[in-house]
Amino acid sequence: MPAIDRIVVDRAPWATRVAFLSAGEVVDLWIEAADRPSLLGGIAIGRVVALHRETGSATVTVPDAEVHVATGALTEGAAALVQITRDATSAKRPVARLGVELTSGPMVLTSHTTGIGLSSAIGGKARRSAIRLALATVAPNDAGLLVRSSGVDVPVADLVADAEGLAQRWKSLSERSAALEPPSWIEPPTSIVTATRIHAPGVEPEIDDTGHAFEDCGGGDALADALARRVPLDGGGELVVDAVEAATLIDVNLPSGGGVEGFRRANETAGLAALRQIRLRGIRGTVLLDLPRMTDGAARTRIQQQIAQRAARDPVETRVLGWTPGGMLEIVREGARRPLTDDLLTDPREPAASPRAAAWDALRAVRREASRIARPQLCVVPAVAAWFDGPGRPILQSERQRLGHLSVRVDPTLSGETFRVESEV
Repeated sequence: MPAIDRIVVDRAPWATRVAFLSAGEVVDLWIEAADRPSLLGGIAIGRVVALHRETGSATVTVPDAEVHVATGALTEGAAALVQITRDATSAKRPVARLGVELTSGPMVLTSHTTGIGLSSAIGGKARRSAIRLALATVAPNDAGLLVRSSGVDVPVADLVADAEGLAQRWKSLSERSAALEPPSWIEPPTSIVTATRIHAPGVEPEIDDTGHAFEDCGGGDALADALARRVPLDGGGELVVDAVEAATLIDVNLPSGGGVEGFRRANETAGLAALRQIRLRGIRGTVLLDLPRMTDGAARTRIQQQIAQRAARDPVETRVLGWTPGGMLEIVREGARRPLTDDLLTDPREPAASPRAAAWDALRAVRREASRIARPQLCVVPAVAAWFDGPGRPILQSERQRLGHLSVRVDPTLSGETFRVESEV
């Protein structure tokens, strides 16, 4: 898969949608709601409101949120300089690091360390020494500098320029933090358009306020797939995606036939399609991919290698850990943004009762209330009323005979599994 070469940003007053494309294919999707903006990248002076000694972590309040900080080196009530590194979900707080990391090209400034570090990918004793000597002249006394592997061929003068810019930014941040009362933003969260430039360096986003460009580039179709539980596979079969609290499970159903070689190719296609869904959906955490079992160990190894090679091209760190004893391929994705489903679907981890089960609960309530209501009426959602009018009709008739009267009324203002028992008169 080539690198991202196009970014389409669809802006609406209620939400911004972003499609990242590679060679004409949508490979990444972001959505940010106006009423729930991302806090990623925000740098704040916060206040420690709770320490959790059993986990060595703390809760820190920042503007408009409380964040989780995985460190015990804090005092309750104290001010803390933090940077948001992971968005909240419906179940978990945002995550922040203590201190900050500032980046410019291959250069990183870290406030929690001092000294100069170089990636092991930067070779040559003379070059490493030259970089260290040059950076020593601009390195802050209270922060560290790190040159990442992407700086292998960057001229020393450019590395120094990046370092100087970061040192000035760090000085400004330090001065502003000293003058602010927590909780306050020192630097507000990164805007979604700016974040797209960081996600795909060198690609300028196309801003569209009509929605046409997003649909025309395939963003709408990709989004529909990314929200579906079942995703058809080219050549037949499907992926079935289920999220639970601890992991995302992806089952692969393949059609029969095709022989051993066809089965191997179908598994390879399904594995890469599953990896694409992981990225499109913004899934983070553990994923268990249940491919149809293969007895050929070499074929299993080949599929794992193919998926690992493709995963390495995801801008978000994605690790393929290998096959579990039960035969599933374990993948871990270290995503920072919220998964799409968290903003666009009712929580998939919370199973909803079937209309039949909801009807049973409603009838139990009628039994409890029947002694005080002469002519009971059951107000239910349309799906439950439809069940009473179909498969549940014999049960409803039986209850009517037992109680002497029982009517059912549809109330579209009710939601989910709720119902109401009242008197008809």
